[in-house]
Amino acid sequence: MRFQVTHPNETVLEGATVVIKQTRANFPYGCAMNRHILTNSDYQKWFVSRFKYTTFTNEMKWYSTEKIQGHENYTIPDAMLKFAKENGISVRGHNILWDSERRQPEWDLSLSPDELREAAAKRMKSVVSRYKGQLIAWDVVNENVHFHFFEDNLGENASAVYYSAAYHLDPTTNMFMNEYNTIEYSGDKDASPANYIRKLKKIQQFPGNAGISLAIGLQCHFSSGVPNIAYMRSGLDLLAATGLPIWLTETSVDPQPNQVCIFTQPSKVI
Repeated sequence: MRFQVTHPNETVLEGATVVIKQTRANFPYGCAMNRHILTNSDYQKWFVSRFKYTTFTNEMKWYSTEKIQGHENYTIPDAMLKFAKENGISVRGHNILWDSERRQPEWDLSLSPDELREAAAKRMKSVVSRYKGQLIAWDVVNENVHFHFFEDNLGENASAVYYSAAYHLDPTTNMFMNEYNTIEYSGDKDASPANYIRKLKKIQQFPGNAGISLAIGLQCHFSSGVPNIAYMRSGLDLLAATGLPIWLTETSVDPQPNQVCIFTQPSKVI
């Protein structure tokens, strides 16, 4: 960021000292939270003093809450949500389902399509009903542009069906499509802005889904080096044309980057 300080007569003031003090954040800014916050007071103090938004790293995911089929355990995410509420921290729900085969509970990989459909429906009802009205967002079918585990097993409209189900269980919460490499890496054609929007529209156009409060989630995992600013800008412009909220839902940067810039439009991009 570069500042130019001028006199009232518009001549440049050389050598000026500029002091900036942030008094409040004007957009949601948060950090991931993991289970260790429940037992580490230093972690608690550090987090509460800095952030008002969070996403649990793994604790709310299906493979964490139902490690053995039929044996659900929400003890840890319940406690984390309680801690967040007590400290005025808003929570994103991450995630209901994950479209990657590698990110399933191990036991569901051996299920027949009918058994998988039943198990996924049970998972959907269980987690969304439990936290209904308590979260600001749901990542409904995580990374469903790159991956298609449920589509391969249950049909091409699987994502659309699950977004509909989540919305009807918790209609006041934004339903996100959370994806990586959509704006940060132009070499990944699978999740390009065009392909992202194509998947988004397929969900929107599915019968009964017109009123869903969809939102765009961009993960933004940057590798070392200078990012492709022009690609990021054009991707954000293309996604913003949908008129939907855009959140940078995850952000990481490899060590020793030369430069990282994230462009935001305050009413659109968070």
